[in-house]
Amino acid sequence: MEGRNPEILLENAVQDELENLKRLQVATARTMAYEKMLASDAAEKEKIATVKDRQARELTARGQREAAIEVVQQKQEAEVRLVELESRLVEARRNSEEMEQAFREQERRYTEVVRERASLMEEHQRAKALRAANQARSSVSLADSSRDLDKARQAIKQASFEAQAVGELGTSSDTERQIAAAEVDLKRLDAERELEMMEIQMGIKPAGSLEGGTEGTGERKAERGTGDGT
Repeated sequence: MEGRNPEILLENAVQDELENLKRLQVATARTMAYEKMLASDAAEKEKIATVKDRQARELTARGQREAAIEVVQQKQEAEVRLVELESRLVEARRNSEEMEQAFREQERRYTEVVRERASLMEEHQRAKALRAANQARSSVSLADSSRDLDKARQAIKQASFEAQAVGELGTSSDTERQIAAAEVDLKRLDAERELEMMEIQMGIKPAGSLEGGTEGTGERKAERGTGDGT
């Protein structure tokens, strides 16, 4: 299903990039926190070394040599620890810079993927609309409508000739002539009515034009009913 659904594929791509971005964000934050911790420890050791140096000088000035030696040893230990921390701090800062750079790169990639998804989705929607329009266009056939339209025209033409023939032949009675003419006229009206419906369906005439034809047919039928009753 995913292979046939571009929306799912695009969403999966965006989610993958988002997960990578979140993981890099967490890793970068941890690296930066470690760097700050080392910097704090180094500052503390530097402060201790400074304090111990001052204490050793004060003890030496008072003649307390043994105490001064012990304080100097504490100072040296702090300085050794400080050197170690500074070395680790340099590496931590380099790692933080690399992680932040990777995070910014992933952030840029995620933004590009989101933008590309929007562009591809728009293109996909246009393609779907075009495909639907092509399918609708291919399913429309005017062959049947044209054939029915020709039949209706033939029926109208035949009704016209029949009306002319009735007039030319004449009848033995005015009533019979009127009845025959009414039958021919009704056939013509039915054919015209069917033709108008086809023309409306095909968009040749507006739908409103059908109302007049309906009224005319009703009047003709009413006249015919009156004639039959007579």
